[in-house]
Amino acid sequence: MSMITATAWVPRGFAAQFPTRHEFDEEEYDRIAKLAKLQLDDAKDDLEDAKKKDSADASGSDGGVAVGRTDA
Repeated sequence: MSMITATAWVPRGFAAQFPTRHEFDEEEYDRIAKLAKLQLDDAKDDLEDAKKKDSADASGSDGGVAVGRTDA
């Protein structure tokens, strides 16, 4: 399998003259996939929370939280 995992422009003189090649085994690919899935799940949860907050803000609801005291 051949794939490009990242690209970047490197200024002249900063690249290695004889770059080292790293071989990833299936265990490393699985580890990377699990990390990516965790990040994706977290991002989905954050998006869902933001949508719920937006819909609550748009409807004028403050989530049922009392803002001030009325018995003073």
